[in-house]
Amino acid sequence: MAEAHFHKVSIERVTPETEHAVRVRFAIPAGLEEQFRFTQGQYLTLKSAVDGQELKRSYSICSAPSEGFLEVAIKRVEGGLFSNYANEHLQAGDVI
Repeated sequence: MAEAHFHKVSIERVTPETEHAVRVRFAIPAGLEEQFRFTQGQYLTLKSAVDGQELKRSYSICSAPSEGFLEVAIKRVEGGLFSNYANEHLQAGDVI
């Protein structure tokens, strides 16, 4: 199995969905639209450094392919490093 290739992506919007979940919209990098094309049911793996640790977490894409952007919902998990970081700190303009 081929190793995943990661791209830096900018966060366009972070929307609170519930008290314990946010929806994160990513800007698709110019020139990479074809590589970011997806079908319903696919997921993406996010990689980010949190508290000095490199974390990788996979999330189902919750936007439709026809919408022209990627969104994932991130539910806070008790003790979850990335889910808590995402819910408390991610904001528009961040790059991960």
